[in-house]
Amino acid sequence: MGIIKRLDPGIANKIAAGEVVEKLANVVKELVENSIDAESTKIDIDLFDSGMKSIRVTDNGFGMDEEDAVLAFERHATSKIKSVNDLFRIQSLGFRGEALPSIAAISRVELSTSNGKDGIKIVYEDGKMLEKTHTSMNQGTMIEVSKLFYSTPARFKYLKSPQYELANIVSMVNGFALANPSISFKLTNDKKQIFVSKSNDSLTNLMAQIYGIQAGKSLIYFEAENRDYHIYGYTTNPIVNRSSRNYINIVVNNRIISNSDIVSAISDAYDQLIPKGRYPITILYIEVDPLLIDVNIHPRKQEIKFSEKDKLVNLIKKALKEKLEVTYIYQKPSEDYSQTKITFFEEETSYHHNQEVKNEVSNDQVKKEETVVIPDMEYIGQFAGTYLIWQNEEGLYLLDQHAAAERIRYERYLAKWLSKNLETNELLLPLSIEISNDLLIRLKDHIDEFLKFGVDLEIKDNFVSVKKLPNWFPEGYEEIYIESMIMSLLENDFTSKEILIDDLAKLLACKHSLKANHYISSLEANQLLSDLRKCKRPYTCPHGRPIIVDINMNAIEHWFNRVI
Repeated sequence: MGIIKRLDPGIANKIAAGEVVEKLANVVKELVENSIDAESTKIDIDLFDSGMKSIRVTDNGFGMDEEDAVLAFERHATSKIKSVNDLFRIQSLGFRGEALPSIAAISRVELSTSNGKDGIKIVYEDGKMLEKTHTSMNQGTMIEVSKLFYSTPARFKYLKSPQYELANIVSMVNGFALANPSISFKLTNDKKQIFVSKSNDSLTNLMAQIYGIQAGKSLIYFEAENRDYHIYGYTTNPIVNRSSRNYINIVVNNRIISNSDIVSAISDAYDQLIPKGRYPITILYIEVDPLLIDVNIHPRKQEIKFSEKDKLVNLIKKALKEKLEVTYIYQKPSEDYSQTKITFFEEETSYHHNQEVKNEVSNDQVKKEETVVIPDMEYIGQFAGTYLIWQNEEGLYLLDQHAAAERIRYERYLAKWLSKNLETNELLLPLSIEISNDLLIRLKDHIDEFLKFGVDLEIKDNFVSVKKLPNWFPEGYEEIYIESMIMSLLENDFTSKEILIDDLAKLLACKHSLKANHYISSLEANQLLSDLRKCKRPYTCPHGRPIIVDINMNAIEHWFNRVI
Protein backbone atom coordinates (compact mmCIF):
# COMPACT_ATOMS: atom_id res chain seq x y z
CA MET A 1 0.00 0.00 0.00
CA GLY A 2 1.07 3.54 -0.58
CA ILE A 3 3.25 2.66 -3.57
CA ILE A 4 1.13 4.53 -6.12
CA LYS A 5 1.00 8.31 -5.62
CA ARG A 6 -0.39 11.22 -7.59
CA LEU A 7 2.29 13.05 -9.49
CA ASP A 8 3.12 16.55 -8.38
CA PRO A 9 1.57 18.99 -10.94
CA GLY A 10 4.99 20.46 -11.61
CA ILE A 11 6.46 17.06 -12.44
CA ALA A 12 3.44 16.20 -14.58
CA ASN A 13 3.91 19.41 -16.55
CA LYS A 14 7.61 18.67 -17.09
CA ILE A 15 6.71 15.22 -18.39
CA ALA A 16 4.14 16.77 -20.73
CA ALA A 17 6.77 19.25 -21.86
CA GLY A 18 8.86 16.33 -23.05
CA GLU A 19 6.06 15.38 -25.46
CA VAL A 20 5.02 18.87 -26.52
CA VAL A 21 8.33 20.77 -26.49
CA GLU A 22 11.33 18.98 -27.98
CA LYS A 23 12.88 21.92 -29.82
CA LEU A 24 12.54 25.68 -30.14
CA ALA A 25 10.25 25.40 -33.15
CA ASN A 26 7.74 23.48 -31.00
CA VAL A 27 7.45 26.49 -28.68
CA VAL A 28 6.83 28.79 -31.64
CA LYS A 29 4.24 26.36 -32.98
CA GLU A 30 2.24 26.20 -29.74
CA LEU A 31 2.27 29.97 -29.20
CA VAL A 32 1.37 30.82 -32.80
CA GLU A 33 -1.44 28.27 -32.83
CA ASN A 34 -2.93 29.96 -29.75
CA SER A 35 -2.73 33.29 -31.58
CA ILE A 36 -4.49 31.84 -34.61
CA ASP A 37 -7.20 30.33 -32.42
CA ALA A 38 -7.66 33.80 -30.89
CA GLU A 39 -8.77 35.00 -34.36
CA SER A 40 -5.72 37.22 -34.83
CA THR A 41 -5.15 38.94 -38.17
CA LYS A 42 -1.58 39.97 -37.34
CA ILE A 43 1.04 37.80 -35.62
CA ASP A 44 4.64 38.88 -34.94
CA ILE A 45 7.30 36.37 -33.89
CA ASP A 46 10.47 37.95 -32.49
CA LEU A 47 13.47 35.73 -31.73
CA PHE A 48 16.67 36.51 -29.92
CA ASP A 49 19.68 34.34 -30.67
CA SER A 50 17.46 32.18 -32.89
CA GLY A 51 15.10 31.64 -29.95
CA MET A 52 17.77 30.32 -27.61
CA LYS A 53 17.62 33.47 -25.48
CA SER A 54 13.96 34.26 -25.94
CA ILE A 55 10.89 33.81 -28.14
CA ARG A 56 8.21 36.49 -28.21
CA VAL A 57 4.87 36.15 -30.00
CA THR A 58 2.54 39.14 -30.23
CA ASP A 59 -0.96 39.10 -31.73
CA ASN A 60 -4.06 41.28 -32.09
CA GLY A 61 -6.51 38.53 -31.16
CA PHE A 62 -9.40 38.74 -28.73
CA GLY A 63 -7.14 38.50 -25.66
CA MET A 64 -8.09 37.36 -22.14
CA ASP A 65 -9.35 38.81 -18.90
CA GLU A 66 -7.61 38.17 -15.57
CA GLU A 67 -9.49 34.98 -14.74
CA ASP A 68 -8.79 33.37 -18.12
CA ALA A 69 -5.15 34.48 -18.08
CA VAL A 70 -4.58 32.73 -14.76
CA LEU A 71 -6.42 29.57 -15.85
CA ALA A 72 -4.38 29.41 -19.06
CA PHE A 73 -1.38 28.21 -17.02
CA GLU A 74 -3.30 25.35 -15.45
CA ARG A 75 -2.95 21.96 -17.13
CA HIS A 76 -5.95 20.83 -19.20
CA ALA A 77 -7.59 24.24 -18.87
CA THR A 78 -8.96 25.17 -22.32
CA SER A 79 -11.64 27.29 -23.92
CA LYS A 80 -11.91 25.00 -26.93
CA ILE A 81 -13.45 21.84 -25.48
CA LYS A 82 -16.62 21.99 -23.40
CA SER A 83 -18.06 18.47 -23.78
CA VAL A 84 -16.94 15.06 -24.96
CA ASN A 85 -18.83 15.63 -28.23
CA ASP A 86 -16.49 18.51 -29.03
CA LEU A 87 -13.63 16.02 -29.36
CA PHE A 88 -15.25 14.69 -32.53
CA ARG A 89 -15.56 18.06 -34.30
CA ILE A 90 -12.39 19.91 -33.35
CA GLN A 91 -11.81 22.98 -35.50
CA SER A 92 -9.27 24.85 -33.38
CA LEU A 93 -5.53 24.17 -33.67
CA GLY A 94 -5.05 23.70 -29.94
CA PHE A 95 -7.51 22.03 -27.58
CA ARG A 96 -5.77 20.02 -24.88
CA GLY A 97 -4.69 22.88 -22.60
CA GLU A 98 -1.20 21.38 -22.23
CA ALA A 99 1.06 23.70 -24.20
CA LEU A 100 1.32 26.80 -22.00
CA PRO A 101 1.68 25.01 -18.63
CA SER A 102 4.21 22.60 -20.22
CA ILE A 103 6.29 25.49 -21.57
CA ALA A 104 6.02 27.40 -18.27
CA ALA A 105 7.27 24.31 -16.41
CA ILE A 106 10.68 24.45 -18.14
CA SER A 107 11.19 28.18 -18.75
CA ARG A 108 10.32 31.74 -17.77
CA VAL A 109 7.07 32.94 -19.36
CA GLU A 110 5.81 36.51 -19.35
CA LEU A 111 2.21 36.86 -20.51
CA SER A 112 0.59 40.25 -21.18
CA THR A 113 -2.96 40.22 -22.50
CA SER A 114 -6.02 42.41 -22.87
CA ASN A 115 -9.56 41.76 -24.04
CA GLY A 116 -9.90 45.43 -24.96
CA LYS A 117 -11.00 46.48 -21.47
CA ASP A 118 -8.55 45.29 -18.85
CA GLY A 119 -4.93 44.29 -19.23
CA ILE A 120 -3.14 41.72 -17.09
CA LYS A 121 0.50 40.65 -16.88
CA ILE A 122 1.51 37.27 -15.42
CA VAL A 123 5.04 35.92 -14.95
CA TYR A 124 5.73 32.21 -14.48
CA GLU A 125 9.09 30.56 -13.90
CA ASP A 126 9.82 26.88 -13.38
CA GLY A 127 6.08 26.22 -13.19
CA LYS A 128 5.41 28.78 -10.43
CA MET A 129 3.66 32.14 -10.65
CA LEU A 130 6.02 34.97 -9.68
CA GLU A 131 3.97 38.01 -10.63
CA LYS A 132 0.42 39.09 -11.46
CA THR A 133 -0.15 42.79 -12.17
CA HIS A 134 -2.47 44.95 -14.19
CA THR A 135 -1.08 46.60 -17.31
CA SER A 136 -2.20 48.91 -20.09
CA MET A 137 -2.12 47.54 -23.64
CA ASN A 138 -4.15 47.24 -26.81
CA GLN A 139 -6.39 44.25 -27.32
CA GLY A 140 -4.38 41.12 -27.97
CA THR A 141 -1.73 38.97 -26.32
CA MET A 142 2.06 39.02 -25.97
CA ILE A 143 3.91 35.99 -24.64
CA GLU A 144 7.67 35.92 -24.16
CA VAL A 145 9.49 32.67 -23.34
CA SER A 146 13.06 32.78 -22.05
CA LYS A 147 15.42 30.54 -20.04
CA LEU A 148 13.99 27.63 -21.99
CA PHE A 149 15.14 24.25 -20.61
CA TYR A 150 17.20 25.98 -17.92
CA SER A 151 15.67 23.66 -15.31
CA THR A 152 16.10 20.62 -17.59
CA PRO A 153 19.68 21.02 -18.92
CA ALA A 154 19.69 17.47 -20.29
CA ARG A 155 17.12 18.56 -22.86
CA PHE A 156 18.96 21.78 -23.68
CA LYS A 157 22.02 19.88 -24.88
CA TYR A 158 19.92 18.21 -27.59
CA LEU A 159 19.35 21.56 -29.29
CA LYS A 160 21.38 21.97 -32.46
CA SER A 161 23.21 25.08 -33.67
CA PRO A 162 21.38 28.45 -33.68
CA GLN A 163 21.28 28.33 -37.50
CA TYR A 164 19.66 24.88 -37.46
CA GLU A 165 17.07 25.90 -34.88
CA LEU A 166 16.34 29.11 -36.79
CA ALA A 167 15.88 27.19 -40.04
CA ASN A 168 13.28 24.96 -38.36
CA ILE A 169 11.39 28.00 -37.09
CA VAL A 170 11.46 29.71 -40.49
CA SER A 171 10.11 26.54 -42.11
CA MET A 172 7.32 26.39 -39.53
CA VAL A 173 6.36 30.03 -40.02
CA ASN A 174 6.31 29.45 -43.79
CA GLY A 175 3.81 26.68 -43.17
CA PHE A 176 1.65 28.86 -40.94
CA ALA A 177 1.57 31.57 -43.61
CA LEU A 178 0.55 29.10 -46.31
CA ALA A 179 -2.11 27.54 -44.10
CA ASN A 180 -3.50 30.94 -43.07
CA PRO A 181 -3.10 33.39 -45.98
CA SER A 182 -5.64 35.75 -44.38
CA ILE A 183 -3.22 36.42 -41.50
CA SER A 184 -0.20 38.72 -41.68
CA PHE A 185 2.94 37.10 -40.23
CA LYS A 186 6.26 38.73 -39.41
CA LEU A 187 9.37 36.91 -38.18
CA THR A 188 12.50 38.61 -36.87
CA ASN A 189 15.73 37.37 -35.32
CA ASP A 190 17.80 39.79 -33.24
CA LYS A 191 15.57 42.58 -34.63
CA LYS A 192 16.43 41.64 -38.22
CA GLN A 193 13.40 40.86 -40.39
CA ILE A 194 13.51 37.37 -41.90
CA PHE A 195 10.01 36.85 -43.24
CA VAL A 196 6.84 38.89 -43.66
CA SER A 197 3.56 38.00 -45.33
CA LYS A 198 0.70 40.30 -46.14
CA SER A 199 -2.81 39.31 -45.19
CA ASN A 200 -4.93 38.20 -48.12
CA ASP A 201 -1.97 38.24 -50.53
CA SER A 202 -2.26 35.75 -53.41
CA LEU A 203 -0.90 32.29 -52.73
CA THR A 204 1.23 32.42 -55.85
CA ASN A 205 3.01 35.51 -54.55
CA LEU A 206 3.43 33.91 -51.15
CA MET A 207 4.89 30.72 -52.62
CA ALA A 208 7.23 32.76 -54.82
CA GLN A 209 8.43 34.58 -51.70
CA ILE A 210 9.03 31.33 -49.84
CA TYR A 211 10.35 29.09 -52.61
CA GLY A 212 11.67 31.55 -55.18
CA ILE A 213 10.45 33.34 -58.29
CA GLN A 214 11.04 30.33 -60.55
CA ALA A 215 8.75 28.22 -58.42
CA GLY A 216 6.14 30.97 -58.28
CA LYS A 217 6.07 31.26 -62.06
CA SER A 218 5.70 27.53 -62.59
CA LEU A 219 2.65 26.95 -60.39
CA ILE A 220 -0.31 24.95 -61.67
CA TYR A 221 -3.71 25.21 -59.99
CA PHE A 222 -5.73 22.06 -59.31
CA GLU A 223 -9.05 21.35 -57.65
CA ALA A 224 -11.37 18.37 -57.16
CA GLU A 225 -13.95 16.99 -54.77
CA ASN A 226 -15.90 13.89 -53.85
CA ARG A 227 -18.64 13.22 -51.33
CA ASP A 228 -16.40 13.81 -48.30
CA TYR A 229 -13.46 15.91 -49.42
CA HIS A 230 -12.80 19.13 -51.28
CA ILE A 231 -9.19 19.60 -52.36
CA TYR A 232 -7.41 22.44 -54.14
CA GLY A 233 -3.99 24.03 -54.30
CA TYR A 234 -0.94 24.70 -56.40
CA THR A 235 1.87 22.45 -57.57
CA THR A 236 4.90 23.18 -59.69
CA ASN A 237 5.66 22.40 -63.26
CA PRO A 238 7.56 19.05 -63.30
CA ILE A 239 10.81 20.74 -64.24
CA VAL A 240 10.77 22.66 -60.95
CA ASN A 241 11.42 19.98 -58.36
CA ARG A 242 13.44 19.48 -55.22
CA SER A 243 15.32 16.65 -53.52
CA SER A 244 13.21 16.73 -50.34
CA ARG A 245 9.56 15.89 -49.74
CA ASN A 246 9.53 18.73 -47.21
CA TYR A 247 8.49 21.04 -50.05
CA ILE A 248 5.09 19.33 -50.12
CA ASN A 249 2.74 21.17 -47.74
CA ILE A 250 -0.54 19.59 -46.63
CA VAL A 251 -3.20 21.73 -44.95
CA VAL A 252 -6.35 20.15 -43.51
CA ASN A 253 -8.96 22.65 -42.30
CA ASN A 254 -6.17 25.25 -41.83
CA ARG A 255 -3.95 22.77 -39.94
CA ILE A 256 -0.51 21.91 -41.35
CA ILE A 257 -0.04 18.13 -41.10
CA SER A 258 2.31 15.35 -42.11
CA ASN A 259 1.02 12.32 -44.01
CA SER A 260 3.26 9.97 -45.98
CA ASP A 261 0.37 8.47 -47.98
CA ILE A 262 -0.69 11.88 -49.27
CA VAL A 263 2.90 12.83 -50.08
CA SER A 264 3.25 9.57 -52.02
CA ALA A 265 0.01 10.28 -53.91
CA ILE A 266 1.34 13.68 -54.99
CA SER A 267 4.71 12.22 -55.94
CA ASP A 268 3.11 9.31 -57.85
CA ALA A 269 1.04 11.74 -59.91
CA TYR A 270 4.33 12.97 -61.44
CA ASP A 271 5.18 9.48 -62.69
CA GLN A 272 7.99 9.78 -65.29
CA LEU A 273 7.73 13.58 -65.29
CA ILE A 274 10.37 14.04 -62.60
CA PRO A 275 13.31 11.81 -61.64
CA LYS A 276 12.97 9.30 -58.84
CA GLY A 277 13.83 10.84 -55.49
CA ARG A 278 12.74 14.33 -56.61
CA TYR A 279 9.55 16.07 -55.47
CA PRO A 280 7.39 18.98 -56.65
CA ILE A 281 6.75 22.09 -54.59
CA THR A 282 3.12 21.75 -53.59
CA ILE A 283 0.53 23.35 -51.36
CA LEU A 284 -2.50 21.11 -50.95
CA TYR A 285 -5.60 22.27 -49.09
CA ILE A 286 -8.06 19.66 -47.86
CA GLU A 287 -11.46 20.75 -46.62
CA VAL A 288 -13.43 18.13 -44.71
CA ASP A 289 -16.12 17.87 -42.07
CA PRO A 290 -14.32 17.67 -38.68
CA LEU A 291 -16.42 14.61 -37.89
CA LEU A 292 -14.53 12.68 -40.57
CA ILE A 293 -11.05 13.24 -39.12
CA ASP A 294 -9.36 12.65 -35.78
CA VAL A 295 -6.72 15.26 -34.88
CA ASN A 296 -6.09 13.79 -31.43
CA ILE A 297 -3.68 10.98 -32.31
CA HIS A 298 -0.32 12.78 -31.99
CA PRO A 299 1.13 14.72 -29.01
CA ARG A 300 1.96 17.71 -31.23
CA LYS A 301 -1.09 17.21 -33.49
CA GLN A 302 1.14 16.83 -36.58
CA GLU A 303 -0.71 13.78 -37.85
CA ILE A 304 -4.43 13.13 -38.17
CA LYS A 305 -6.58 10.13 -38.98
CA PHE A 306 -8.80 10.28 -42.05
CA SER A 307 -12.07 8.52 -42.71
CA GLU A 308 -12.07 6.91 -46.19
CA LYS A 309 -8.38 7.75 -46.61
CA ASP A 310 -8.01 5.65 -49.77
CA LYS A 311 -10.69 7.70 -51.50
CA LEU A 312 -8.88 10.89 -50.53
CA VAL A 313 -5.55 9.58 -51.82
CA ASN A 314 -7.11 8.53 -55.13
CA LEU A 315 -8.85 11.90 -55.46
CA ILE A 316 -5.54 13.74 -55.02
CA LYS A 317 -3.64 11.52 -57.43
CA LYS A 318 -6.36 11.70 -60.10
CA ALA A 319 -6.73 15.49 -59.85
CA LEU A 320 -3.00 16.10 -60.23
CA LYS A 321 -2.51 13.55 -63.01
CA GLU A 322 -5.31 15.03 -65.08
CA LYS A 323 -3.95 18.54 -64.67
CA LEU A 324 -0.37 17.52 -65.46
CA GLU A 325 -1.44 15.58 -68.56
CA VAL A 326 -3.39 18.54 -69.93
CA THR A 327 -0.78 21.21 -69.24
CA TYR A 328 2.43 19.36 -70.06
CA ILE A 329 3.49 21.41 -73.10
CA TYR A 330 6.45 23.49 -74.14
CA GLN A 331 6.94 26.73 -72.24
CA LYS A 332 8.80 29.63 -73.82
CA PRO A 333 11.46 31.16 -71.59
CA SER A 334 10.78 34.45 -69.80
CA GLU A 335 12.05 37.73 -71.19
CA ASP A 336 14.64 38.29 -68.43
CA TYR A 337 17.99 37.77 -70.16
CA SER A 338 20.18 39.00 -67.33
CA GLN A 339 21.08 35.38 -66.68
CA THR A 340 21.84 32.41 -68.90
CA LYS A 341 18.50 31.21 -70.23
CA ILE A 342 18.63 27.47 -70.62
CA THR A 343 15.13 26.13 -70.04
CA PHE A 344 13.79 22.62 -70.27
CA PHE A 345 10.93 21.67 -72.50
CA GLU A 346 8.11 21.82 -70.01
CA GLU A 347 4.43 22.46 -69.51
CA GLU A 348 3.05 26.01 -69.54
CA THR A 349 1.22 27.17 -66.60
CA SER A 350 -2.34 27.82 -67.75
CA TYR A 351 -3.16 30.44 -65.14
CA HIS A 352 -2.22 34.03 -64.35
CA HIS A 353 0.16 34.04 -61.43
CA ASN A 354 -1.64 36.79 -59.51
CA GLN A 355 -5.00 35.01 -59.43
CA GLU A 356 -6.68 34.12 -56.19
CA VAL A 357 -6.56 30.46 -55.18
CA LYS A 358 -9.97 29.42 -56.48
CA ASN A 359 -9.98 31.59 -59.61
CA GLU A 360 -8.85 28.79 -61.90
CA VAL A 361 -9.37 28.42 -65.63
CA SER A 362 -12.18 26.01 -66.48
CA ASN A 363 -11.42 22.55 -67.84
CA ASP A 364 -13.11 23.45 -71.12
CA GLN A 365 -10.73 26.36 -71.60
CA VAL A 366 -7.73 24.19 -70.85
CA LYS A 367 -8.85 21.53 -73.34
CA LYS A 368 -9.23 24.16 -76.04
CA GLU A 369 -5.65 25.41 -75.58
CA GLU A 370 -3.34 24.48 -78.41
CA THR A 371 -0.71 22.00 -77.34
CA VAL A 372 2.76 23.03 -78.52
CA VAL A 373 4.72 20.00 -79.73
CA ILE A 374 8.42 19.76 -80.50
CA PRO A 375 9.00 22.64 -82.96
CA ASP A 376 10.40 22.31 -86.47
CA MET A 377 14.16 22.58 -86.40
CA GLU A 378 17.26 21.87 -88.43
CA TYR A 379 19.92 19.35 -87.38
CA ILE A 380 23.40 20.84 -86.94
CA GLY A 381 25.51 18.12 -85.42
CA GLN A 382 26.56 16.22 -82.33
CA PHE A 383 28.34 17.42 -79.21
CA ALA A 384 30.43 15.21 -76.91
CA GLY A 385 29.08 12.13 -78.68
CA THR A 386 25.92 12.47 -76.61
CA TYR A 387 23.95 15.63 -77.36
CA LEU A 388 22.35 16.31 -80.72
CA ILE A 389 22.26 20.01 -81.70
CA TRP A 390 19.36 21.59 -83.57
CA GLN A 391 18.43 25.14 -84.50
CA ASN A 392 15.55 27.30 -85.69
CA GLU A 393 14.70 31.01 -85.57
CA GLU A 394 13.99 30.75 -81.83
CA GLY A 395 17.45 29.51 -80.87
CA LEU A 396 19.41 26.32 -80.19
CA TYR A 397 18.17 22.97 -78.91
CA LEU A 398 20.16 20.19 -77.26
CA LEU A 399 18.74 16.66 -77.31
CA ASP A 400 20.08 13.85 -75.13
CA GLN A 401 20.22 10.94 -77.59
CA HIS A 402 20.18 8.23 -74.91
CA ALA A 403 17.23 9.76 -73.04
CA ALA A 404 15.33 10.16 -76.32
CA ALA A 405 15.99 6.55 -77.35
CA GLU A 406 14.86 5.36 -73.91
CA ARG A 407 11.55 7.23 -74.20
CA ILE A 408 10.89 5.85 -77.70
CA ARG A 409 11.64 2.24 -76.78
CA TYR A 410 9.81 2.46 -73.46
CA GLU A 411 6.56 3.54 -75.09
CA ARG A 412 6.92 0.91 -77.81
CA TYR A 413 7.59 -1.89 -75.32
CA LEU A 414 4.79 -0.74 -73.05
CA ALA A 415 2.32 -0.76 -75.97
CA LYS A 416 3.45 -4.22 -77.04
CA TRP A 417 3.13 -5.75 -73.57
CA LEU A 418 -0.22 -4.11 -72.90
CA SER A 419 -1.64 -5.29 -76.21
CA LYS A 420 -4.47 -7.81 -75.96
CA ASN A 421 -2.79 -9.84 -78.69
CA LEU A 422 0.71 -10.41 -77.37
CA GLU A 423 2.65 -11.90 -80.27
CA THR A 424 5.35 -14.43 -79.46
CA ASN A 425 7.96 -16.48 -81.32
CA GLU A 426 8.65 -20.15 -80.60
CA LEU A 427 12.38 -20.78 -80.72
CA LEU A 428 13.71 -23.62 -82.89
CA LEU A 429 16.50 -24.09 -80.38
CA PRO A 430 15.59 -23.25 -76.77
CA LEU A 431 17.65 -20.53 -75.16
CA SER A 432 19.65 -21.72 -72.13
CA ILE A 433 20.34 -19.23 -69.34
CA GLU A 434 22.32 -20.02 -66.21
CA ILE A 435 21.23 -18.36 -62.99
CA SER A 436 22.14 -18.87 -59.34
CA ASN A 437 20.69 -21.82 -57.43
CA ASP A 438 18.74 -19.61 -55.00
CA LEU A 439 16.99 -17.86 -57.90
CA LEU A 440 16.21 -21.21 -59.51
CA ILE A 441 14.47 -22.31 -56.33
CA ARG A 442 12.39 -19.13 -56.17
CA LEU A 443 11.61 -19.31 -59.87
CA LYS A 444 9.95 -22.74 -59.62
CA ASP A 445 6.84 -21.23 -58.04
CA HIS A 446 6.41 -18.58 -60.77
CA ILE A 447 6.79 -20.43 -64.05
CA ASP A 448 3.15 -19.82 -65.02
CA GLU A 449 3.45 -16.11 -64.24
CA PHE A 450 6.00 -15.65 -67.04
CA LEU A 451 3.45 -16.81 -69.61
CA LYS A 452 1.53 -13.58 -68.98
CA PHE A 453 4.55 -11.73 -70.33
CA GLY A 454 4.93 -13.89 -73.40
CA VAL A 455 7.78 -15.99 -72.02
CA ASP A 456 7.55 -19.80 -71.90
CA LEU A 457 10.35 -21.31 -69.84
CA GLU A 458 11.17 -24.36 -67.77
CA ILE A 459 13.83 -25.22 -65.24
CA LYS A 460 16.36 -27.92 -66.12
CA ASP A 461 19.01 -28.86 -63.58
CA ASN A 462 20.95 -25.61 -62.98
CA PHE A 463 19.70 -23.50 -65.87
CA VAL A 464 16.55 -22.04 -67.38
CA SER A 465 15.39 -23.19 -70.81
CA VAL A 466 13.39 -20.58 -72.74
CA LYS A 467 11.14 -21.96 -75.50
CA LYS A 468 9.07 -18.91 -76.41
CA LEU A 469 9.46 -15.14 -76.04
CA PRO A 470 7.85 -11.91 -77.36
CA ASN A 471 8.59 -11.37 -81.03
CA TRP A 472 9.68 -7.75 -80.48
CA PHE A 473 12.69 -8.71 -78.36
CA PRO A 474 15.68 -7.29 -80.30
CA GLU A 475 17.96 -9.87 -81.87
CA GLY A 476 21.08 -10.49 -79.84
CA TYR A 477 19.53 -9.13 -76.65
CA GLU A 478 17.22 -12.05 -75.85
CA GLU A 479 19.39 -13.44 -73.02
CA ILE A 480 19.93 -10.02 -71.43
CA TYR A 481 16.21 -9.29 -71.55
CA ILE A 482 15.19 -12.64 -70.03
CA GLU A 483 17.77 -12.31 -67.23
CA SER A 484 16.51 -8.80 -66.49
CA MET A 485 12.91 -10.02 -66.45
CA ILE A 486 13.70 -12.84 -64.06
CA MET A 487 15.51 -10.54 -61.63
CA SER A 488 12.86 -7.82 -61.80
CA LEU A 489 9.86 -10.12 -61.51
CA LEU A 490 11.29 -12.06 -58.58
CA GLU A 491 12.27 -8.90 -56.73
CA ASN A 492 8.78 -7.45 -57.13
CA ASP A 493 7.00 -10.68 -56.17
CA PHE A 494 4.40 -10.28 -58.95
CA THR A 495 2.42 -7.76 -56.88
CA SER A 496 0.81 -6.00 -59.86
CA LYS A 497 1.04 -6.93 -63.50
CA GLU A 498 0.58 -3.32 -64.66
CA ILE A 499 3.32 -2.03 -62.36
CA LEU A 500 5.65 -4.85 -63.34
CA ILE A 501 5.05 -4.22 -67.04
CA ASP A 502 5.85 -0.55 -66.55
CA ASP A 503 9.03 -1.34 -64.60
CA LEU A 504 10.12 -3.92 -67.17
CA ALA A 505 9.49 -1.55 -70.06
CA LYS A 506 11.69 1.06 -68.37
CA LEU A 507 14.39 -1.47 -67.59
CA LEU A 508 14.56 -3.04 -71.03
CA ALA A 509 14.30 0.29 -72.84
CA CYS A 510 17.42 1.44 -71.04
CA LYS A 511 19.38 -1.72 -71.76
CA HIS A 512 19.02 -1.54 -75.53
CA SER A 513 18.76 2.19 -76.11
CA LEU A 514 21.20 4.30 -78.05
CA LYS A 515 23.99 5.07 -75.60
CA ALA A 516 25.89 8.22 -74.86
CA ASN A 517 29.31 8.69 -76.53
CA HIS A 518 28.07 7.04 -79.69
CA TYR A 519 28.26 8.77 -83.07
CA ILE A 520 25.12 8.84 -85.22
CA SER A 521 24.58 10.22 -88.71
CA SER A 522 22.26 13.09 -89.58
CA LEU A 523 19.84 10.56 -91.08
CA GLU A 524 19.73 8.64 -87.78
CA ALA A 525 19.36 11.88 -85.81
CA ASN A 526 16.38 12.97 -87.88
CA GLN A 527 14.78 9.53 -87.55
CA LEU A 528 15.27 9.72 -83.78
CA LEU A 529 13.52 13.09 -83.66
CA SER A 530 10.71 11.80 -85.88
CA ASP A 531 10.16 8.82 -83.58
CA LEU A 532 10.28 11.08 -80.53
CA ARG A 533 7.53 13.30 -81.96
CA LYS A 534 5.21 10.27 -81.92
CA CYS A 535 5.67 9.69 -78.19
CA LYS A 536 3.02 10.67 -75.68
CA ARG A 537 5.59 12.27 -73.39
CA PRO A 538 8.50 13.36 -75.58
CA TYR A 539 10.14 15.74 -73.10
CA THR A 540 11.38 13.37 -70.39
CA CYS A 541 12.82 9.88 -70.34
CA PRO A 542 10.92 7.14 -68.42
CA HIS A 543 12.97 8.01 -65.32
CA GLY A 544 12.04 11.70 -65.42
CA ARG A 545 15.27 13.13 -66.87
CA PRO A 546 14.87 15.89 -69.48
CA ILE A 547 15.34 15.00 -73.14
CA ILE A 548 15.50 18.46 -74.71
CA VAL A 549 16.72 21.83 -73.46
CA ASP A 550 16.33 25.16 -75.23
CA ILE A 551 18.85 28.01 -75.40
CA ASN A 552 16.85 31.06 -76.45
CA MET A 553 18.15 33.29 -79.27
CA ASN A 554 17.70 36.44 -77.20
CA ALA A 555 19.81 34.93 -74.43
CA ILE A 556 22.57 34.12 -76.91
CA GLU A 557 22.51 37.68 -78.25
CA HIS A 558 22.65 38.97 -74.70
CA TRP A 559 25.85 36.99 -74.06
CA PHE A 560 27.52 38.75 -77.01
CA ASN A 561 26.12 42.20 -76.16
CA ARG A 562 23.91 42.23 -79.24
CA VAL A 563 20.70 43.00 -77.36
CA ILE A 564 19.46 46.48 -78.20
